[in-house]
Amino acid sequence: MLKHYRNAIAQSLACRKDQTNPYIPQLIQIISVLVALYICLAIFLIPPGKVREFNFVDERGAVTALSAVFFAMGSAFAFVSFLISKNEAPYIRVFWLLMTMAVGFLALDELLQFHERVGDRIDAMAISTGPVRNWNDIVVIMYGVVAAFAGLIFLPIVLRYAKLLELIAIAFVFYAIHTTIDSLVEPPTTVSVILEESAKLYCSTFIALAILSGLLSNLRLQSDAATEMTSTGI
Repeated sequence: MLKHYRNAIAQSLACRKDQTNPYIPQLIQIISVLVALYICLAIFLIPPGKVREFNFVDERGAVTALSAVFFAMGSAFAFVSFLISKNEAPYIRVFWLLMTMAVGFLALDELLQFHERVGDRIDAMAISTGPVRNWNDIVVIMYGVVAAFAGLIFLPIVLRYAKLLELIAIAFVFYAIHTTIDSLVEPPTTVSVILEESAKLYCSTFIALAILSGLLSNLRLQSDAATEMTSTGI
């Protein structure tokens, strides 16, 4: 089992060796700057009578809306990769389908507050949360634990596509920042809320960029495979 896993990783590294996504570095720079400008606008453009952190703390705010958009985009990119991978091994298609559902779930969670509702119900049972602020935060932490475990399982596939692992790692760093502030800062302040939700927004941004990079690499692989089949007369 372990030998097969190592061989799969070696094959994936060989597969991505000559892959390039020339547009991704520019996209990262442009979108990162635009998101920073969006955050600045969200701080100052607030509805009359609302607190400074409204766009960050309220689920109807601008930051949550854009985060949901990025998650939805990532889910759509993953679904396209699933559709174009019909000639790939089943486990590769399973990976892209799971990515579609997982990131799509995060988009819905942003808007429908699944983890808040579950956490509030557990909080009502008065179960201790230890050093963590509440059960909402514990549910979000569990999202990360499940994602990390799935990442290890599917690492050979993640490594198959250029920049996919690197961009997911950046997203995970922002997730860790968001979760740390959210879980440990009590009571929340205007600054902590803005930093926490900004990190969440960058997390969703880099998830979308990661899956877009994977999609572009996948398109290249499918094109190369089609060209090879044509040249060999298959």
